[in-house]
Amino acid sequence: MSKPSDTLYKALQDFPRKRITLEKLSRLCSDSEQLNEQIIELTNQGVLVPIKSSGTNGNQKNPLFMRYTICIENTIQVSPDEINALHPRLSANGYLLRNRMQFVNNRAFLCRLTEWLTNQKDNDMMSRRERSFAIFGEEKELDNHLRLLEAIGITGDMLRYYETPEQCFSDYIPIRKSTMTLLICENKDIWFNIRRLMYESQANTLFDTQIDGVIFGQGNDITGKNKFRSYAAYLGADTIRFLYCGDIDRAGFDIFLRLCKAAEELHIELFLPAYKKMLELSRNIQLPDSEDKRCIIPEMSGILLKFSVDEQEQITHILQNNKRLPQEILSYPVLADNMR
Repeated sequence: MSKPSDTLYKALQDFPRKRITLEKLSRLCSDSEQLNEQIIELTNQGVLVPIKSSGTNGNQKNPLFMRYTICIENTIQVSPDEINALHPRLSANGYLLRNRMQFVNNRAFLCRLTEWLTNQKDNDMMSRRERSFAIFGEEKELDNHLRLLEAIGITGDMLRYYETPEQCFSDYIPIRKSTMTLLICENKDIWFNIRRLMYESQANTLFDTQIDGVIFGQGNDITGKNKFRSYAAYLGADTIRFLYCGDIDRAGFDIFLRLCKAAEELHIELFLPAYKKMLELSRNIQLPDSEDKRCIIPEMSGILLKFSVDEQEQITHILQNNKRLPQEILSYPVLADNMR
């Protein structure tokens, strides 16, 4: 039994013009209740090409364009033999046979990919852009065809490439292990000093907590969508305990909370010994005003309970008065005295 879209396709073959309105499509449609589904299917096949300047019908859930170009002659000109001549991996799931305009629009890309899959003898893995350049002489060619590759069932393993993390953070991890504890530092100076002590003195215990490496979080940069999640996946460890150390102010805690939300599955913790030391060192110091003028105090109920009553009062005072206790109070001498 033929599908409703097949009936509409046959009607379009006999349509006398190259362009058609949504109103006329609805008249040609044998099942008006499935109009949206049929038009989307024929659009995906390349039979109907939306004229975007015509605007849509105003339906927010299922928007359809008001006019389309009919491209049946292009799909007819592509024979199944042309598609079946591609490497078997490219035609295995039948997507290109069902959507022949995808073959028409991407013919050169698919033919070059066929050549590579047929002749390639290199099993070494490389990044996606490196593989793209090796195949096409263009480093972004695979990037430009990711949806097509997914549709025809081609994976990175098949093309022998891996994904690089969206954001590579500066880190120092002397020895990669399957289980690690890594310290994220909001600011560059403390990251550099801990890195220096780990490198020069082979120190790996800070405030009685063993760490296997230190990461520069780059302030707000770490909270970008999927940035830290993709970096963590790149490390390839079985288990990583992430500790976080930043400024004690509104912005610093906001960064930590947003990071925890962005990478919830990583269970990132505050590095409490460092925060407690910062509070201890600041007791007799006049703190500077924060540069954060947003007047937003982060939700601290879950954080404050981790500190003593006195420390809670200190933190609350800093936040309510919009003061700033910078991480840099943990200067190199302080870190050297507390790291072994």
